[in-house]
Formats: sequence, structure tokens, C-alpha cells
Amino acid sequence: MPDSDLVVSRAAGPADMDAFIRYAWEIYRDDPLWVPPLIPMQEEFLDPARGPFFEFGQAEYFLARRNGRVVGRISAHVSGLYEKYHDNETGFFGFFECENNRETAHALFDAAAGWVRAKGKVRLHGPLSFAIYDEVGLLVDGFDTPPAMMQTHNPRYYEDLVTSWGFTKTFDWYAYRISRKPMHDAEKLAKLRDSILKRQKCTIQPIPRKEFAKRGPQIKELFNDIWSKNWGHIPLTDRQYQDLFVTLQPLVRPDLETMIVDDEDNIVAFSVVSPDMNRPVKRFNGKFGWWQKLQLVWDCRVKPLTHCRAVIMGVARSHQWKRLHHAIILNIVVNFLQNHPKMEYCDCSLIPESLEQWNKTLMDYGGERYKVFRLYDRDI
Repeated sequence: MPDSDLVVSRAAGPADMDAFIRYAWEIYRDDPLWVPPLIPMQEEFLDPARGPFFEFGQAEYFLARRNGRVVGRISAHVSGLYEKYHDNETGFFGFFECENNRETAHALFDAAAGWVRAKGKVRLHGPLSFAIYDEVGLLVDGFDTPPAMMQTHNPRYYEDLVTSWGFTKTFDWYAYRISRKPMHDAEKLAKLRDSILKRQKCTIQPIPRKEFAKRGPQIKELFNDIWSKNWGHIPLTDRQYQDLFVTLQPLVRPDLETMIVDDEDNIVAFSVVSPDMNRPVKRFNGKFGWWQKLQLVWDCRVKPLTHCRAVIMGVARSHQWKRLHHAIILNIVVNFLQNHPKMEYCDCSLIPESLEQWNKTLMDYGGERYKVFRLYDRDI
């Protein structure tokens, strides 16, 4: 029988939103791998008056309570940009956290479905929190390692909660890690990288900090063009790009941001690799005051690197099939072999399952697929 004490209601007001954010601590209190979100940043991200998503989207938040105690949460949202580039029939859910109880989960999905249905949608898709280049997908494989920055993390039982409501798989995203292996000879890999670049009359170089403001918009436009044919792509807005890369840039070491330019100084490929900020952030337990900011700068800019994440990589359409994606990956490997002797591995994610060329190349150079994130949908 349904639990008459279970109530799902809209998160209304600051107290409910605080409960919405902090409920994650209840779910993961016994999970040593979980990385708590930074509360001030999550508050801004979820706030319709401040979050970048709300330039083109709308969202509602729901809490499930039993006998007054929070036992689950979910967001429902619609995206004007998604509708512009894809269809106007799909609504989304995200920020899903729930006790191990199908009834609770189904009540949350019902609430999200009802909200997007009222917006004229006939399909519920997710989890997306909020857009395709934010945290995306349900972790379905790779529970034995901590999430890298900007990756989701969830209990194993979430997959049952999702599929038991009738969701079916839409698409998978992969995370790879490249560790030191006997096959890695820095000198040989550097020669291979350089031979590819020479053949294409290109050079690889860091993005000088003084040029970042100039080059940044070029990279944004190049990224939006490169990824336009990939599954679920929605172009990054100026605000999203600023929040993702310009904010990140002061924490990234100069040798981790690179671009490949042709003989006319056009950017034809690029990569941005960041220290894995989840490593220090885990210690903060959601706090992000001036002391935590200083610690983050120290860990990312000064301490020997042990883990990093390739946040973004791409090759211009004009230069695809010219092995420049090989040069980018080789450069990442050579850099940490030569310059970061304590590096344990570099996470390369998220790679769509449909991007066979990148998936194969990452594995060719020792990449190990170690996490899978899944998106689902259901007609409503």
C-alpha cells in the first residue's frame, strides 16, 4: 500500500532550498568517495536570479518528506536552447537524490513529470543538472573510485529506482583514466606527437595568460562548432563559458592549457586540463570561504599534481581525420610524464559513446574506461 505519510511538495523559500542542498549529506554520510558540493556555489547555481542556466531555462525543485523528514529531492526543468536546437517535446530532471525506496523515487519522478507536462512536454529526460555540459548522467559503472571534478556520483541502487519507474537508456558517456604504464616512453611519444604536428604544418603551445581573454572567445566558438554534430549538444553561452573556463583559468597551471595553431595562427585544436579540484574540495565539506579558496589555489597551482582532468578537448572540422586528436592526447601524456612525476592519472571525460574515434585513440594510448554515466528518458 502507498505510504500515506509520504508527501512531495515544491521547495518554497530559503529554508526548503537549504534542505534541498543539504539532503545530499544524508545520502552520502557513509560514502568515503563522495565529494560534497561547495554550498555557496550550489546556492548560486540553483538560484533563478543568479544561475547561468536561467538565461534560457526554467526550473522547479521538489522535496519528498515522510513524517516531516526529507527523504528525497529532484529538479524539473525546461530549456529554451534545447528546444531551439533539438525539439520542444522534452523536459528534464536533475539533482536527484533519494532513499532506497521505489515509492519515494516514483513520487519524485511523478512530480517532475507533472511539472514538465504542464509546460507542454511529452518526454522526461535525465539526469541533467542542468545542461549537457554540467553534471550529466547517472553513474552505472565505476563505483570504486571517487568522482573527478564535474562528475556525478551516486549509490548503486539509483539505477533500480530510475528503471523501475519506466525510464530506458538513451545514451552513455564514458570517463577514461590515463596512468603511467610500461608502454609510456616520454621521448618516443613526444617524437610521435611532433611528427603529426609537422606533417600538418602545426605547432602546439600553451595559451599565454596575457592572451587568454583574446583566445578564450575563439576557443568557445571553436568548441561550439566542433561539438555541434555530437549527441545532445547545445552551444555554450557566454555566461556558461565564463563560469566554466574563465573562472577556472586562474587555478589551472600554464602547461595544462594548450592549443594547436596552423601556420596562419588559427587555432585548429585545443585542450584544457585542470588539476582535479575534487581532491582538495572534498576536505572542505561544503564550505567555501576565504581560507578554502586559499587552500584551493595552493593545491592547484603549487603542490605537486597527483590527479587532473581533461575538461575539454577538440579539433576543428577543417582538421579532423588529420590525427590532431592523437597529438592532443599524446601531449597530455608527455606533459605529465616529463613535468609531473607524482601524477597518478589524468581523467579524460566525458566522452560520448558515439565518438568512436576519440574512444579508440584514448585506449590506444593506455586510456582505461573506468566510469560510465547514463542518460534515460520516458514518454509521459
